[in-house]
Amino acid sequence: MHQATFDRWQHSPLGWALCALAVALILQPRSVPLFMATVLCDALYAFQCLPETANHLLFEGFVCFAWLVGFGQHCLGRRRAGVAWGKLFAPEPGGRHPLDGSLVPLKVGLLLVYWLSVLHKLNYDFVDPETSCASYMYRRVAEALPFLPRAPWAEHVAIWSTLLAEAALPVLLLLARTWRLGLVAALSFHLMLGFDPTPGIYSFTGLLYALFVLVLPRGFVDLASQRLLRLSHLLGRPALLYVRLAGLAACIAILGYGATRDDRWAFHAGFVFFLVWAAVVSAGYVVTLTGLPTSTSTHASVTPRQARPRTPVLLWVLPCIVLANGLNPYVGLRTQLSFSMFSNLRTEGDKSNHLFMPRLLELGNYQEDLVEILAASDAELADFQRKQLLLPYFEFRRMVSGAEDLRVTYLRQGEEHTFECVGGVCNDTELAEPYSRLMGRLLYFRPVDKGPRMLCRH
Repeated sequence: MHQATFDRWQHSPLGWALCALAVALILQPRSVPLFMATVLCDALYAFQCLPETANHLLFEGFVCFAWLVGFGQHCLGRRRAGVAWGKLFAPEPGGRHPLDGSLVPLKVGLLLVYWLSVLHKLNYDFVDPETSCASYMYRRVAEALPFLPRAPWAEHVAIWSTLLAEAALPVLLLLARTWRLGLVAALSFHLMLGFDPTPGIYSFTGLLYALFVLVLPRGFVDLASQRLLRLSHLLGRPALLYVRLAGLAACIAILGYGATRDDRWAFHAGFVFFLVWAAVVSAGYVVTLTGLPTSTSTHASVTPRQARPRTPVLLWVLPCIVLANGLNPYVGLRTQLSFSMFSNLRTEGDKSNHLFMPRLLELGNYQEDLVEILAASDAELADFQRKQLLLPYFEFRRMVSGAEDLRVTYLRQGEEHTFECVGGVCNDTELAEPYSRLMGRLLYFRPVDKGPRMLCRH
């Protein structure tokens, strides 16, 4: 889903390696070494793609990083216990997976992603249908699904139902008495969201569909495993191999087709595949759900030791980095990649549109130092002037540093400046100097509307 939506992997050896490992993992899904190699490659690729990546890919990178920490600790512990190198990847007595202990931190991390997203959306512009991203996205989904009503009241419903759903879904999923309702609601909500044609939305839905199985009760997972095993015996190994190969051929065809095109047809091809995949996965969830006895407890069919796997302390790094990342806008740091996607949130300058959240800390003046473009020879910079957008100075410098031939006039802190480069020789050495790779990856800011309203943007 990710590679069909975002094309940066085509220009990265890590991106190609991730595709190859994913193909191998589909053919050998029980291989723990292959799984961990894929996780390592995914974590490295997520870091390489910073800062211009998607919020859900960043969260996926966080999960992979936490799994690497947990797996490293698992291998270290087994080596101390005298286990030979060749048997480090073998299943432990009792059948526990090396990453069983990561399930609780993963649940907390997923809960925080949802709740931080809600926190960011609690602002004046998100709850106003004229500017709200929920209204904007609802209108786009309604174009794809004509049965949805197109009326002002429907946009109000979209706003408040989005807030309610994102606040309630993780709670419903994680509570023993409500997880069934939570699963059906989450599948429905994110499938509906996937119809928005914004690049990356159906990729986000695909990630969550894959993660839900990790936060569901053990009894559900056991029943699903039994049914899959029964189905595999019924079909036979050759038939299953052919199914996997057919799916891989479809994926490769879509990726190859998208790599040759610059228009949105490539997106549509991937979206059709997503719909088929989502239908199959949803059917698997629902069929397993209907076959599960109502009285089944959260930890049915497992021993007490299996039901409560020990969580290594280091794995709590996942929810910690998720929380720290999500609070970035309120401590003066980056506003992009803080799970504030499509939230209408503004914390820059001397204006904040949040209903109640104050600035917790001031770790820099990145959000206060805004630049207004007055004129520019570069089309992208001129577009900011045309749309009446202000740029944080950090992003302005990122865009103009390293320029060969450029002339831009801008306002900064009330003073007019002109930055000019001819043949790579510039009149402002500070602006011409690119940031370090680490600084450039860690900080990322969205443009800000010059007017009083914060319009919808990623």
